[in-house]
Amino acid sequence: MKRKQFLYWLSIVLGIFLIFFSGGNSARADTASDVNSAISTGLTEIAQQGSQIDAWDATCLVFGDNGITDLQAQNAYKSILKNNDFLSGGSQGLNGISDVSAVNGLVAIGKDPTNVNGKNLVADIVKDANNPASDYSIVNDLQALSTGSYGQASETARTSLTKKLIGMQDQKTGLWNEFDKVDYTGRAILALSMNTNQPGAADALNTAVKAVSNRLYQENGGFADSSNTMFGAENAYNDVTMTNALASAGVNVYVPLKEKTGYVAPVQRALDQHPVSAGNSAMLIQQATWTFEQARFTRNGGKGSIFAFNQTDAAKPGEIASIKAAAITKKQSIINDPQATAAAKSDALNLVDQILATYVSKLSADSTSSAAIADRAAGVTAFNHVTVSHAAPATPVTPPTVTNNNVTVVNNPASSSSASSSSAATSTSSSSSVPISTPTVSGKPVKKASHRSIVYALTTVKLYRSSNFTKSNLTKTYKKRARINRPMFLVISQQTNKQGHAIYRVKDMNSGKTGYTLSGSKYFAHAYYSAKVTRIKVINPKGINEYGKVNLTSKKRHVKKNASLSVRKVVNYGLSNRMQLTNGRYITANKKLILATKIKKSSQNTRPSTPTATTTGTSTSTPPTNSGSTATTTTTTSSKPTATTGTTTTTNNSPSATPTLPVAPTNPVTPSNDAKTITTTISIHADGATIANGSIKVNSGASAFDALQEFTQQKRLPLTCKGSGATAYVTGINGYNAGPAGTMTGWLYSVNGTEPGSSMGVYTLKDGDSISMTYNK
Repeated sequence: MKRKQFLYWLSIVLGIFLIFFSGGNSARADTASDVNSAISTGLTEIAQQGSQIDAWDATCLVFGDNGITDLQAQNAYKSILKNNDFLSGGSQGLNGISDVSAVNGLVAIGKDPTNVNGKNLVADIVKDANNPASDYSIVNDLQALSTGSYGQASETARTSLTKKLIGMQDQKTGLWNEFDKVDYTGRAILALSMNTNQPGAADALNTAVKAVSNRLYQENGGFADSSNTMFGAENAYNDVTMTNALASAGVNVYVPLKEKTGYVAPVQRALDQHPVSAGNSAMLIQQATWTFEQARFTRNGGKGSIFAFNQTDAAKPGEIASIKAAAITKKQSIINDPQATAAAKSDALNLVDQILATYVSKLSADSTSSAAIADRAAGVTAFNHVTVSHAAPATPVTPPTVTNNNVTVVNNPASSSSASSSSAATSTSSSSSVPISTPTVSGKPVKKASHRSIVYALTTVKLYRSSNFTKSNLTKTYKKRARINRPMFLVISQQTNKQGHAIYRVKDMNSGKTGYTLSGSKYFAHAYYSAKVTRIKVINPKGINEYGKVNLTSKKRHVKKNASLSVRKVVNYGLSNRMQLTNGRYITANKKLILATKIKKSSQNTRPSTPTATTTGTSTSTPPTNSGSTATTTTTTSSKPTATTGTTTTTNNSPSATPTLPVAPTNPVTPSNDAKTITTTISIHADGATIANGSIKVNSGASAFDALQEFTQQKRLPLTCKGSGATAYVTGINGYNAGPAGTMTGWLYSVNGTEPGSSMGVYTLKDGDSISMTYNK
């Protein structure tokens, strides 16, 4: 044999060898990618139907990566009302298929099928289930009732239908002997996979899966009934129906059902038939799309049918993507509002971010599709309630109490407007007639209640129906109570009323009553722990529960009063934090129920004994009014920081420490008599609240970073930063510090509503510029 021929045949043999031994894994990897692509194609075809989207379309969209939009959900709802016989005024449709589609669609878009415009669709299905119209009605009614928990009558009907369906199974073949064995057996397997807790269901399901593999599964990956070529011949509808059913039963449909050479995986056969391509019927596109979604869900570790909305979290990825998309849309509308001021836009954007963080946290903790769908809908509604003020306030509103570790800085409300007009007076003369901030030291840390936080009353508080605190407007007085009985409130907003009082607008967490009350640490404290608690004592007389999940579900055990528990960490969960114990379980972080007996001291709360000497290239600015807190974490303010030897740090020393004079910024910002000055407005926002805002004068040519330094000194807010010029980098303001490198936690800045593409240290201000600093977490 010639050398060339030998090499030719050797390459063929090696190629066959590689395909045989590694082809399986390659095929599975390609199949997984193809399934994802098919889902995207199917969802695109469905979305193009616009106002014609129906119940099954809605179900497919919910389980997609981007979820369902509000408009699509509205169109699906209208379709359900129109097309379901019972809801439109008729009787149950053919074999119950109209009802099962309606229930699936309603639950998918977050509607209650027991109350659809005053009609109880579930009750109508239960009525038919007690006297099924046909064998198909049995399997469809069972699937519909298995989408959720709808009361005792529904559960009784489920048990009855499951028993009937199992009784119809052929004991010899393990299949169901309807005119189309493939289609009905697939539907029966799907229904049983949603009821494995029912007597006999698991055994019947296992028998059916084996029977399908032995009697209906074809070498090409499809399914057919050789005994009935008229109705049992292989077709795309039956293939996707059976593939969906097997995946619901926990079968990995990405691999062949038989370990024989030449056999194709069921999901690969479904892909080969291109059922989601344009031109196919809407029904086939629907069935194929949810089949691929089910196959992916099972392959990724999901259990049961995606239609069992109260059992799985299949919808969660799509719902998270959907609420993030809704947040982007809302923020874009705020940014494009031509009548809103920059400060108003910043406030609204910050509130949208806070709402998004809250609901993403809730969605991440949800363990059922129903919960995820409901939380996404609630989050979108919250976005829609965010409004942007079109009228700038007459005077800047400054929170009356700004807390930093152990020091409370009390701002005179009257000083806000005065300080805005003349920063030079406040920064250069202690004898000025303009009121200035006065530091007071408290004996223990005092927490600042931020916008949209939950607080409880420390003493007697009064609730007024308006911000005008008069006797006629008083609606309720809450007497001082013991800790475990303190009333709790949701802080909706904080402001200063016409009488000059710093106030909250709150909602009573018990009664739902809303109103206005005096704010401040004298009256309120955060109702949930957020510090580094390491040990707690149960103080609730009734004790508390330990749970397996952060949303306080899956109860593990009850803990009695006075029990001591070790805490691993405090976990943020929307507005109400949780604590994870060292055993991995979760408990409430509500201060009315538990008492922290040991708190790990943070390095940022450690007071330096003496001011350290500054080194070359490093300057230290130390206002004497703040406590010991030196921020060391970093994050970008508008661009990533680059290496630098220069570090500017505003260090909060204890009152007893010898203060040093502030070091002048890169461009001196204190106006002089012979220097041309410009005016800029600065607002600082964190946790949905405005920490400070106002106007200051700086020298012409000053940078945004220079202005921020001057402003925080004027407002007596602790500022930590690094670098200068192009490397200027804010690491903390007023105790809100940047997270570890690589995280998104940190301070972002914008000028006149736009984020510049440069560092604050090189952005030169123009007269009238408005700077907004927003804490991103």
